[in-house]
Amino acid sequence: MIEQNELNQTWANLSRLIIKHPGFNQAYQALRNAYVFNQQTRLSKNYWLVGPAGTGKTTLKDMLVKEFPAVDRGDRLTIPVLAIDIPALPTIKNLAEEILVHLGDPLFHRGSAIDKTTRILHLIKACDVKLIVFDEMQHFIDRGHKRAPAEVADWLKTLIDKAQISTVIMGLERTQIILDSNEQLRRRFSRRIDLKPFDLECATSRSHFLGVIKKIDATLGLPTPLDLQQEGIARQLHFATNGIMDYMIKLMLGAYQIAVNLELPGIDRNCLQAAFSESIWVEGVGKLNPFHTDFFGQRLDQRGMVFYKAPAVELAKAKKGERL
Repeated sequence: MIEQNELNQTWANLSRLIIKHPGFNQAYQALRNAYVFNQQTRLSKNYWLVGPAGTGKTTLKDMLVKEFPAVDRGDRLTIPVLAIDIPALPTIKNLAEEILVHLGDPLFHRGSAIDKTTRILHLIKACDVKLIVFDEMQHFIDRGHKRAPAEVADWLKTLIDKAQISTVIMGLERTQIILDSNEQLRRRFSRRIDLKPFDLECATSRSHFLGVIKKIDATLGLPTPLDLQQEGIARQLHFATNGIMDYMIKLMLGAYQIAVNLELPGIDRNCLQAAFSESIWVEGVGKLNPFHTDFFGQRLDQRGMVFYKAPAVELAKAKKGERL
């Protein structure tokens, strides 16, 4: 039987695993090229990166920072890639402060918004920043005040124009609202990259989806690999994860732990069925569990289900506290 420390180590290894499927690689190369373009020409190349939660946006950001890390040169700090997570309750003020903190300004909390923006522009140049990445931009829509999208759009346009560095905006689809608030900003982010869930109806995407599942299974290292040739298994796996990387990892990790606890040589459908309910959706039992014989055979994306995606109008009402 596998010891708990070995189980924990396997879990940690898979949590750190980066699976560079073709769509992910293409997105990374585009962002990397934006960095190189500014480095070589001092001109900006901007991208709007869109994708559902769990598709790898934050992983892309972390990879860029790792490839082009900050360096303390004694007399100055160089920060080739400046990665900023939008605050949970965002305003222009606390976003500016967040940027100043990352740029090493000890007086980040002092001054007006104009003063802070001026210091940001000075430090961007002093720290030799080539690329700035804003992650979780939808926070300005979900949790900012009513005028937040228009205000941040105006502020970003000014910052980008004056900084003259490449910029990436990352977020969910509704980040479009910010770009729609300012036509000039929208033009600057006409290059769009989509990190989409895997699509089982597309032969290429289906192949990549199963390839990722196979890679995860191999990393888990049980003696008997999951049989991906079983009738219906690909569709069941897709229903259970919606084709999203984060859910794929959660499902396989959960199934792995169940298999280990039962001393099985590999993951089977019963393990996957239990893992779906335990690791992805507690209400996913019986006809709502893709691995159950009574599964109703449809995507789990209706209201109240695990993959439900609220329309923009519903999010706006929820933000105002209105009844849906």
